Amino acid sequence: EQNGERLTPDHGYPLRLVIPGYIGGRMIKWLSEVSVTSEESDNHFHYMDNRVLPEFVDAERATAEGWWYKPDFIINELNINSAIAFPGHQETVRLTGKGQTYTVGGYAYSGGGRKIIRVELSLDGGKTWTLTTIKRTEKPTEFGRFWCWVFWEHEVEVSDLFTMGSGVEPDRAMLCCRAWDAAMNRQPDNIVWNVMGMMNNSYFRIHVHR
Repeated sequence: EQNGERLTPDHGYPLRLVIPGYIGGRMIKWLSEVSVTSEESDNHFHYMDNRVLPEFVDAERATAEGWWYKPDFIINELNINSAIAFPGHQETVRLTGKGQTYTVGGYAYSGGGRKIIRVELSLDGGKTWTLTTIKRTEKPTEFGRFWCWVFWEHEVEVSDLFTMGSGVEPDRAMLCCRAWDAAMNRQPDNIVWNVMGMMNNSYFRIHVHR
């Protein structure tokens, strides 16, 4: 089941492998058999997908020099990430008067069973930050691992969204969030290019139009 409902074909019906803390590309859909071998899979997508190669390696160089087959660049565990869910895309907040507030919210996760220890929110494009409130729905395993996403929220003054500016655009606010896990991994400020465009987990940003 998924979200309390029968698994659909798009998500791997009738049987899907689930590996906590790993990327979706390792959670095989439409599973029909399991083979135990002494060598890793030779499937095309095992090598040509789900890899993070160095920034200086483009597709042509990766193929010519065999970078696709180097084991150090395979993606298994998730990296740390967070996102803002509220406000949503093109959401409109109507003004109701003085003292009006709005609850910004979202989610965060990390791989390897590492606990999310904090999520921070910025209203000015990352110049200043504040802690949000994390809501946990799971208890750690007997080995101290955390496998589920956490949800976070923070109440802001709507008036701040009108007065705040960002370093990028001084005339409008920019909401940003970033998460930290128990290994002190933190999302980077900006995207780091790689040929597959994978595992990019920079600050999640939302522009506020007013």
